[in-house]
Amino acid sequence: MAKKDEIYLDQKTLRDVRNSLSKVFPTTRKQNSAIARGMIKSSKPMITGLKNMIKLEAKDTGKLKNSIKAFRAKRLDKYKRPSVFIGPKVKPPTKFKDKKGATQAERKANAEKRAAWAKKQSGYYFYWLEYGFQPFGKGDLKPGLGLLPKATSAYGNQVMSQLYNNIYAEIKKSANKQGIKIK
Repeated sequence: MAKKDEIYLDQKTLRDVRNSLSKVFPTTRKQNSAIARGMIKSSKPMITGLKNMIKLEAKDTGKLKNSIKAFRAKRLDKYKRPSVFIGPKVKPPTKFKDKKGATQAERKANAEKRAAWAKKQSGYYFYWLEYGFQPFGKGDLKPGLGLLPKATSAYGNQVMSQLYNNIYAEIKKSANKQGIKIK
Protein backbone atom coordinates (compact mmCIF):
# COMPACT_ATOMS: atom_id res chain seq x y z
CA MET A 1 0.00 0.00 0.00
CA ALA A 2 1.31 3.44 -0.89
CA LYS A 3 2.19 5.90 1.85
CA LYS A 4 0.63 9.35 1.85
CA ASP A 5 3.71 11.14 0.46
CA GLU A 6 4.54 8.51 -2.20
CA ILE A 7 3.43 9.09 -5.76
CA TYR A 8 3.42 6.39 -8.42
CA LEU A 9 3.10 6.72 -12.18
CA ASP A 10 1.97 3.93 -14.46
CA GLN A 11 4.89 2.64 -16.55
CA LYS A 12 2.63 2.13 -19.57
CA THR A 13 1.69 5.81 -19.68
CA LEU A 14 5.34 6.83 -19.40
CA ARG A 15 6.18 4.51 -22.29
CA ASP A 16 3.38 6.09 -24.35
CA VAL A 17 4.73 9.57 -23.61
CA ARG A 18 8.25 8.52 -24.62
CA ASN A 19 7.04 6.96 -27.89
CA SER A 20 4.93 10.01 -28.74
CA LEU A 21 7.86 12.30 -28.05
CA SER A 22 10.20 10.33 -30.31
CA LYS A 23 7.66 10.54 -33.17
CA VAL A 24 7.09 14.28 -32.86
CA PHE A 25 10.52 15.56 -31.92
CA PRO A 26 13.64 14.42 -33.76
CA THR A 27 15.98 15.69 -31.04
CA THR A 28 16.01 15.10 -27.32
CA ARG A 29 16.47 18.83 -26.71
CA LYS A 30 12.98 19.54 -28.03
CA GLN A 31 11.63 16.55 -26.10
CA ASN A 32 13.09 17.92 -22.88
CA SER A 33 11.61 21.34 -23.58
CA ALA A 34 8.15 19.85 -24.10
CA ILE A 35 8.42 17.80 -20.92
CA ALA A 36 9.57 20.84 -18.93
CA ARG A 37 6.73 23.01 -20.28
CA GLY A 38 4.24 20.32 -19.25
CA MET A 39 5.86 20.05 -15.82
CA ILE A 40 5.67 23.81 -15.29
CA LYS A 41 1.98 23.89 -16.30
CA SER A 42 1.12 21.03 -13.96
CA SER A 43 2.90 22.68 -11.02
CA LYS A 44 0.39 25.56 -10.81
CA PRO A 45 -1.60 24.07 -7.87
CA MET A 46 1.58 23.69 -5.81
CA ILE A 47 2.64 27.27 -6.57
CA THR A 48 -0.67 28.71 -5.43
CA GLY A 49 -0.67 26.43 -2.37
CA LEU A 50 2.85 27.51 -1.39
CA LYS A 51 1.92 31.18 -1.83
CA ASN A 52 -1.12 30.70 0.41
CA MET A 53 0.98 28.91 3.05
CA ILE A 54 3.51 31.73 3.06
CA LYS A 55 0.70 34.27 3.42
CA LEU A 56 -0.81 32.37 6.37
CA GLU A 57 2.28 31.26 8.29
CA ALA A 58 4.85 34.00 7.76
CA LYS A 59 4.51 37.29 9.65
CA ASP A 60 5.88 39.76 7.11
CA THR A 61 6.10 38.38 3.59
CA GLY A 62 6.97 41.49 1.61
CA LYS A 63 7.52 40.46 -2.00
CA LEU A 64 8.23 36.81 -1.15
CA LYS A 65 4.78 35.57 -2.08
CA ASN A 66 5.08 37.11 -5.55
CA SER A 67 8.52 35.61 -6.17
CA ILE A 68 7.32 31.98 -5.92
CA LYS A 69 7.45 30.45 -9.39
CA ALA A 70 8.17 27.21 -11.23
CA PHE A 71 11.37 27.33 -13.25
CA ARG A 72 13.61 24.96 -15.15
CA ALA A 73 16.98 23.89 -13.88
CA LYS A 74 19.82 25.24 -15.97
CA ARG A 75 21.19 21.73 -16.50
CA LEU A 76 19.71 18.32 -17.03
CA ASP A 77 20.10 15.62 -14.39
CA LYS A 78 22.56 12.75 -14.81
CA TYR A 79 20.02 10.81 -16.90
CA LYS A 80 19.60 13.77 -19.32
CA ARG A 81 16.07 14.58 -18.13
CA PRO A 82 14.77 18.08 -17.40
CA SER A 83 14.09 19.27 -13.88
CA VAL A 84 11.62 21.87 -12.70
CA PHE A 85 11.91 23.61 -9.36
CA ILE A 86 9.28 25.44 -7.37
CA GLY A 87 10.40 28.23 -5.11
CA PRO A 88 11.47 31.85 -5.06
CA LYS A 89 12.97 33.12 -8.26
CA VAL A 90 15.05 36.24 -7.91
CA LYS A 91 16.05 37.43 -11.34
CA PRO A 92 18.07 40.65 -11.56
CA PRO A 93 17.05 43.21 -14.17
CA THR A 94 18.89 43.35 -17.49
CA LYS A 95 20.73 46.54 -16.54
CA PHE A 96 23.10 44.37 -14.46
CA LYS A 97 24.02 42.02 -17.31
CA ASP A 98 27.60 42.02 -18.51
CA LYS A 99 28.09 43.72 -21.84
CA LYS A 100 30.25 42.28 -24.61
CA GLY A 101 33.86 43.32 -24.24
CA ALA A 102 33.45 44.27 -20.56
CA THR A 103 36.62 44.36 -18.50
CA GLN A 104 37.18 42.19 -15.45
CA ALA A 105 36.59 45.18 -13.15
CA GLU A 106 33.25 45.99 -14.85
CA ARG A 107 32.13 42.36 -14.52
CA LYS A 108 33.05 42.33 -10.84
CA ALA A 109 31.15 45.58 -10.24
CA ASN A 110 28.09 44.16 -12.03
CA ALA A 111 28.27 40.99 -9.93
CA GLU A 112 28.32 43.08 -6.75
CA LYS A 113 25.33 45.10 -7.99
CA ARG A 114 23.41 41.90 -8.79
CA ALA A 115 24.13 40.51 -5.32
CA ALA A 116 23.03 43.73 -3.60
CA TRP A 117 19.86 43.82 -5.70
CA ALA A 118 19.04 40.18 -4.89
CA LYS A 119 19.40 40.78 -1.14
CA LYS A 120 16.79 43.55 -1.33
CA GLN A 121 14.28 41.15 -2.90
CA SER A 122 12.24 39.02 -0.52
CA GLY A 123 12.85 35.79 -2.46
CA TYR A 124 16.44 35.91 -1.25
CA TYR A 125 15.28 35.30 2.32
CA PHE A 126 13.15 32.21 1.60
CA TYR A 127 15.98 29.93 2.74
CA TRP A 128 15.89 31.34 6.28
CA LEU A 129 12.11 31.25 6.40
CA GLU A 130 12.11 27.61 5.29
CA TYR A 131 15.01 26.16 7.29
CA GLY A 132 15.47 28.58 10.19
CA PHE A 133 18.43 30.68 11.26
CA GLN A 134 20.48 31.78 14.24
CA PRO A 135 20.49 35.59 14.58
CA PHE A 136 23.98 37.06 14.47
CA GLY A 137 25.49 33.57 14.80
CA LYS A 138 24.66 33.24 18.50
CA GLY A 139 21.67 32.81 20.71
CA ASP A 140 18.68 30.62 20.13
CA LEU A 141 18.07 28.97 16.78
CA LYS A 142 14.91 30.28 15.16
CA PRO A 143 13.15 27.23 13.68
CA GLY A 144 12.07 27.25 10.06
CA LEU A 145 8.50 26.84 8.90
CA GLY A 146 9.13 23.84 6.63
CA LEU A 147 6.64 24.92 3.98
CA LEU A 148 8.03 22.93 1.04
CA PRO A 149 7.38 19.45 2.51
CA LYS A 150 3.92 20.60 3.61
CA ALA A 151 3.11 21.89 0.12
CA THR A 152 4.43 18.70 -1.46
CA SER A 153 2.31 16.44 0.70
CA ALA A 154 -0.78 18.65 0.27
CA TYR A 155 -0.58 19.31 -3.48
CA GLY A 156 1.80 16.64 -4.86
CA ASN A 157 -0.88 14.19 -5.96
CA GLN A 158 -2.82 16.96 -7.70
CA VAL A 159 0.32 18.00 -9.60
CA MET A 160 1.15 14.43 -10.61
CA SER A 161 -2.40 13.77 -11.81
CA GLN A 162 -2.16 16.75 -14.17
CA LEU A 163 1.36 15.96 -15.36
CA TYR A 164 0.51 13.33 -18.00
CA ASN A 165 -2.28 15.43 -19.52
CA ASN A 166 -0.11 18.57 -19.68
CA ILE A 167 2.83 16.78 -21.29
CA TYR A 168 0.46 15.12 -23.75
CA ALA A 169 -1.06 18.52 -24.57
CA GLU A 170 2.43 19.91 -25.29
CA ILE A 171 3.20 16.95 -27.55
CA LYS A 172 -0.09 17.37 -29.38
CA LYS A 173 0.47 21.12 -29.80
CA SER A 174 3.92 20.56 -31.31
CA ALA A 175 2.67 17.72 -33.49
CA ASN A 176 -0.09 19.91 -34.92
CA LYS A 177 2.49 22.53 -35.86
CA GLN A 178 4.41 19.86 -37.77
CA GLY A 179 1.30 18.39 -39.40
CA ILE A 180 1.42 15.10 -37.46
CA LYS A 181 -1.89 13.85 -36.06
CA ILE A 182 -1.91 12.26 -32.61
CA LYS A 183 -4.99 10.56 -31.20
